[in-house]
Amino acid sequence: MATSRTNRILEIIWIITGMLCLAAGLRYFILNGYSNRLLLFLLMAVISFLYAWFRHSQRKKS
Repeated sequence: MATSRTNRILEIIWIITGMLCLAAGLRYFILNGYSNRLLLFLLMAVISFLYAWFRHSQRKKS
């Protein structure tokens, strides 16, 4: 029971992190145009969403 709650909290944290990375990337793109830093923000967002999906699948198993 406690691991399910922990996984839910971690899932929410990863989703929030991914959304913040997308927002930061969009802001950077609007202010500075395209650069490698934009790709870094997008990569971090994708990784965050993958971790959230992994936590979600772990929570659904238990």
